Amino acid sequence: MRKVFISIIVIILAVVPAFAGAPSPGEQAPGFSLMSMDGKQVALSDFKGKVVLIGMFHICVPCMNQAMEFNKVRDQLSEKQVVILGINTNGDSKEAVAEYLSKFPEKVRFPYLVDPVKVVNQAYLQRDMPTVLIINQQGVLNARAPAASADQLVPYLKKML
Repeated sequence: MRKVFISIIVIILAVVPAFAGAPSPGEQAPGFSLMSMDGKQVALSDFKGKVVLIGMFHICVPCMNQAMEFNKVRDQLSEKQVVILGINTNGDSKEAVAEYLSKFPEKVRFPYLVDPVKVVNQAYLQRDMPTVLIINQQGVLNARAPAASADQLVPYLKKML
């Protein structure tokens, strides 16, 4: 039964239709370069050759919950295996994002980026909060979903490694 459930989730993640004009699974992932909360410049191109899990987040409870699921993924997959990035895609200030992050039940264990001019939001045409993106080692968008648990993400990501 569990294998059937995981298979269904894998299929959903792989075929969730993208919005018109948004990159679809199988297409090159639009690049970006943003500042992390700790002041480091981070570009998607820095991770060529690695699987990248991205959370497109706003300041909201569902996004916080997704970030906590990403922490669970981090517990199971090392940084050498999968890069995890959280991105505030709503244009919120670094100060507002810092205050929001301070209210999380635990500290995020992955880089959290700020996007003050919504470059990523516009490039990926975010409609859902949160939005989960998975990019393969060649920089191709592999999956897009409105949200996913660690129990769904980890097996999917392991298959990509």
